[in-house]
Amino acid sequence: MSKKASEIRNVSGQIVEDLLDSILRGELKLGSKLPPEVTMAEEYGVSRPTVRNALMTLENEHILEAKKGAHGGWYVCNKNVNQVATYLGRYLSLSLNSNRINSSHLMEIRSMIEVKGSGLAALRRTAEDIQAIAAALPTGEYLSDYEYHSQDIEFHRRVAEATHNPMLIITVQATTMAQELYAMTTPAPEVLRQELNHTLMNIYQAIVQQDVKKAEEAMEIHLGYYKRMTADIHFDI
Repeated sequence: MSKKASEIRNVSGQIVEDLLDSILRGELKLGSKLPPEVTMAEEYGVSRPTVRNALMTLENEHILEAKKGAHGGWYVCNKNVNQVATYLGRYLSLSLNSNRINSSHLMEIRSMIEVKGSGLAALRRTAEDIQAIAAALPTGEYLSDYEYHSQDIEFHRRVAEATHNPMLIITVQATTMAQELYAMTTPAPEVLRQELNHTLMNIYQAIVQQDVKKAEEAMEIHLGYYKRMTADIHFDI
């Protein structure tokens, strides 16, 4: 790398850090528009390509986005909970495929989050939450194995939403997205379904009754089944 290219890269990196600091401090709000490239170039005493390089770096990290048209320019991305969860879930899924993360890692974090999360759901659930959780209980004798596991995952997401904690909701949506990989390969015979349905109903009833301890105990038992089922599954690429 030439000396000039190295200097451009260093200045560009400083602009990236400054913009990140401004976002974290709240000086640049989510969804807000950045100053024009020419203005930023004048402020830093650099060329527009150097500024653009910094902006594109943050665009690649899904922190900034470029818009065209009458209101075009560079904006701070305004991601909602589902978008953040999807981004994180894709990373976890890719990591599972590359064997950087295995089923034990996934189930450890799910247990840490969802056991306490079910207790929190029992405390905070609303009437609407109860209806949503009940609707997600697996039903029907003609579900394929994949459909059954997908329905189970939907139940976990509805429980997470009943906590009304955005961080927990994002984490559960992301980890269950990764869990869907196992749903493609994990059998769900009728005997196992009956046991899983029993634990799911126990979780649901404990949440309805706002029994924190029973909700946490039932969730721990339920996740224990998945921990044993997925222990020997590997994804070879």
